[in-house]
Amino acid sequence: MELNKNAYRNELDRVRWTEAGKAALTDALMDAPVSRRPRWVKRGAAAALAAALLVGTAMAAAGPVWERFFGSLDQDQQEVIDTLSQDLPAAESNGTTMTPLAAFGDQDFYYLMLEITPPDGTVLPVYSPDEGFYQLSDDNGDHITLTNRAGEDINGGWDYDWMERSGEDDKLTVVIRFWPREGVDFSDGTDKFLHIPGLWVQFPDKEYTPVLTGGWDFNIGTHTGGIESRTLDVSGITTEHELCENLTLDYLRISPLGMRWRYHWTAPEKKPVPSVEAVVGVSGEDGEAAEVLQAFVPGSEIVVVMEDGREVSLSGNMGSWDEEAHWNESYGPFETPIDLSRAVAVRWGTAEIPLT
Repeated sequence: MELNKNAYRNELDRVRWTEAGKAALTDALMDAPVSRRPRWVKRGAAAALAAALLVGTAMAAAGPVWERFFGSLDQDQQEVIDTLSQDLPAAESNGTTMTPLAAFGDQDFYYLMLEITPPDGTVLPVYSPDEGFYQLSDDNGDHITLTNRAGEDINGGWDYDWMERSGEDDKLTVVIRFWPREGVDFSDGTDKFLHIPGLWVQFPDKEYTPVLTGGWDFNIGTHTGGIESRTLDVSGITTEHELCENLTLDYLRISPLGMRWRYHWTAPEKKPVPSVEAVVGVSGEDGEAAEVLQAFVPGSEIVVVMEDGREVSLSGNMGSWDEEAHWNESYGPFETPIDLSRAVAVRWGTAEIPLT
């Protein structure tokens, strides 16, 4: 549960909110259901991203490395990750080395696992959730950035997850996952320069203490593997919804890492009260939540049906919508990568779209 709260605050730290306002919205979002991995603020949590350049190292089979993040992987899943994985070089600054253990991505998502080795004599304590947690950003504007060759910000979002350590002698390892916005393709082979400004510890009193300072730079854009994605025929695909006449699917793309889909709906006769996942907070001058804007965005469960009958869900989703025009576009990653050759259909509510 603590990891989820940290994920929400990571995003809110990038917006001009007072601490009381951020705390109010964070507590509201924490009332929403959560999954095994941290669930991100849906429909628009986007951090500023930008970066600078580097060149490549070698790594062993990536599949077993990623079991630390995804959990147990079968042979097919490991082969998918190994096919997508690319080598990235280590970066060193002020005696600290950040080494990419593995990196891979598709159009919509990019995963980077970094091992952080501090200078000799520097100890990185193991903190419990009640004591503090490591951050790659501080509260004064220093944060991860991602830019293109022209130095322009690449719009999107990111989250990160620290791997468990048994003691201070264990290396500090983090997985950073990047989420795009419209027009961003992590598999197009173009330069995307990632810059990491440092390492901080955020303590329970919201105080950020610098641990490692410097600058670590990677070009993640030119390191992408063979991406297998499929755009399915969704002509005439509709599903029922209790508050609308129906939902109609307009577009669906699936890859081994996740899905992107767009749909529209008929206007409801009676506007319902939305769930907390569709709530956006607005902080008042006194720091309290002065206003809450609510949106009606109907949706249906979406899962992938595998040939053995298993259903694979997304770990969360983001997207954009127009409440008045009645459309929504969402994208989200799977809990674990899948082998598309063993997927037979996508189930969207009561509708089933075959992959064969």
